Amino acid sequence: MIAGLQARRLGWLVFALALVVRVVYIFESDASPLFGHPAVDAKTYTHHAQRLAAGNWLGVGEGPFWQPPLYPYFLGAVKVLFPESFFYAVRFVQALLGALVCAMSWWIGRALFNPAVGLLAGIGAALCGPLIFFDGELLPASLATFVDLLALVVLLRVWRHPSRWGFLGAGVAFGFGALAVPTVLTFAVAVPIALLWVTPRRQGLIWAGAFSLGVILAIAPVAWRNWAIGGDGVGISYNAGINLYIGNNSNYKETVAIRPGWEWDDLVTQPAREGIERPSAKSAYFAARAWDYIRGDPIGWLGLMGRKLGAFWHGDERGRNQPIYFWRIYSTVLSATLWKAGIAFPFGLVAPLALWGMLLSLRRIGPTWPLLYVLCYCLGVIAFFVAARYRVPVLPVLVVFAAYGVWALWDWGRARCWRNLGLGLAVCLVFALAANSHLAPMDMEGDAAIHYNLGNAYAEAGDKERALAAFERAVAEDPEYWQAWLNLGGVKAALGDLAAGEAIFARVAQKAPRQVEPWMNLAHVRIMRRDLEGAFRYYESALAANPKLLPAYVEMIRLYGQIGDLARAAHVLQRAVDHLPAERERLRQFYEEIQTRALGR
Repeated sequence: MIAGLQARRLGWLVFALALVVRVVYIFESDASPLFGHPAVDAKTYTHHAQRLAAGNWLGVGEGPFWQPPLYPYFLGAVKVLFPESFFYAVRFVQALLGALVCAMSWWIGRALFNPAVGLLAGIGAALCGPLIFFDGELLPASLATFVDLLALVVLLRVWRHPSRWGFLGAGVAFGFGALAVPTVLTFAVAVPIALLWVTPRRQGLIWAGAFSLGVILAIAPVAWRNWAIGGDGVGISYNAGINLYIGNNSNYKETVAIRPGWEWDDLVTQPAREGIERPSAKSAYFAARAWDYIRGDPIGWLGLMGRKLGAFWHGDERGRNQPIYFWRIYSTVLSATLWKAGIAFPFGLVAPLALWGMLLSLRRIGPTWPLLYVLCYCLGVIAFFVAARYRVPVLPVLVVFAAYGVWALWDWGRARCWRNLGLGLAVCLVFALAANSHLAPMDMEGDAAIHYNLGNAYAEAGDKERALAAFERAVAEDPEYWQAWLNLGGVKAALGDLAAGEAIFARVAQKAPRQVEPWMNLAHVRIMRRDLEGAFRYYESALAANPKLLPAYVEMIRLYGQIGDLARAAHVLQRAVDHLPAERERLRQFYEEIQTRALGR
């Protein structure tokens, strides 16, 4: 009993250490412009959460889920509870979840190996830079890590005292994990197979069936919502197909590096340009392209999978859309726990030690659920593409195996088993050399994408001077980043330099004629210069790029109404109705309002 109390005290100490570190990091990172003005995926999740918090909890009118829904609903709940302090509140909640993850790492290490391994694993997770970083990001990684690790703890406890209800609960837990990041489904599929393999047939069927039923029960409400309200047969979300294609095609390096914005939109809208409208069919379109590549070049695909496997175990933290090392400038905590100097810390140290610990545990105690979890999760990540945030949910378990590897080496040294110690160190050295080979420099200056996102954040905050400097830095880093050029022109125009803004818009329109934004901005500049005919020409260019561009029609109708040319306004109305029949009533009402104002003058 006394030993149990002491053990629980250590668990609470691990939890407290992890929580303090994460809270300090939150207070440091609020100096980042992106703290209250999220970018890219974080911005998408935040906007989704705002719509949910506004009352549309079923997502009526939004179709099936594009991204797995658990994280947006989590954000939406926090938004309802803490509307005024949302950006702090959600990070504090995630810090709490992250601290619980560290406590669960301690528990798994203690349960699987011994108390020393558990303590080392808990402290390692508490001070693990990537875990700290993603606990402060508005991304699913933090929530998914918590739910997945909780599910793994439930499974380990059920395995000690098996029951059908226990396996049902474990399945439900992993099903919820899939609603945050579906990669965990690889393990959820493997568990019933393993149960059938290692348990008597009848018992195995009952346990495997209960576990599978639990997974289905967790996912079923989302699938029902996608069908009944979203109007399409989508299990969780329909971004699976495009993600599969991004990670499995002959131009992998180019597709995985596609930037958010125009480049991404061009890729996403490919099915629509071919007449495919149903979300499930769009996902199937990209999945079919991926399978065509795999079937057409199996040797090349195997080579690609090998490279992705190497990337998964490499120490470098690969950013998705933007590097993560840059954000160290805002935090001493992150600077101390995430760096590159000969090795990529911490993953360049964790990965080789974890591989060593996994091999040693397999030899000493045989296959375990955490080992199977690591292998399945690794397979799930490389089936798509590798990025730091996608391997975060497996990182706490890797820390457990790394702690076991360290403990085994220390135990051999204490026992003077020099041969075993030397062999173990040699294996770790080989793994470490591979995990830290060809390290890219630690970019603390920031690439074009980072400065573009900073510019957007400054602009949203109303700091036009800093936004101008950030966009200028972005285009200096990448002179062909036309979306950054567009925003640079917008800031210049907002600061009163219409000529410079117009020149930039014209250049962007020339380089990216299919994009409507530069044409619309040129039209607005012409209006400000009282050149309405010039504005109409640019509106027509925007409509040539996208005949279904509602704002262009609306602005043209309004302008024609202001100058009293109702005949041309009516002509634009008819064009708009032809291209946008679903907007017929709204457009007619708008035209009637314009007509009434024009005739009343």
